[in-house]
Amino acid sequence: MRFSVSTSLALCVLGAALAAPLAAIAADPVAIVVYVPANSNPPVPAGLKVTCLKGPNVLASSGKCPVVTYNGITTWAYSYIDNRVSMALVSYDSKNNVVANVEKPGARYVWNATSSQVDRTVIFFGQSNQNVTAAWSSLGGP
Repeated sequence: MRFSVSTSLALCVLGAALAAPLAAIAADPVAIVVYVPANSNPPVPAGLKVTCLKGPNVLASSGKCPVVTYNGITTWAYSYIDNRVSMALVSYDSKNNVVANVEKPGARYVWNATSSQVDRTVIFFGQSNQNVTAAWSSLGGP
């Protein structure tokens, strides 16, 4: 197969034009849900508590909690000591400094979480399968 100089140049330009967007996609951080021991939490802010359940209709504590890692930040879904129907999404940097603390009304007592690359959100599931949704960008990352 023979290429002319103009065809080779066009292929090089096309390759360069595609390389930058593809590199950006590959480097784009993804929010990942991991399950960690319930007692491995960083310092809990005042007024909050760790409450991770075994399931949506099981009021027994689980030995594991779903946490989200995103862009070097780890987010825990805590419950409020006054038992309000809200979750506190508390995000920590690598030194366990709080970088965000956002109240999300609508659910309490986390048992599961899912992350969507399509709409770049995390859904935290609580008691009775009620849930709250958070954009990845709200999880305290840069």
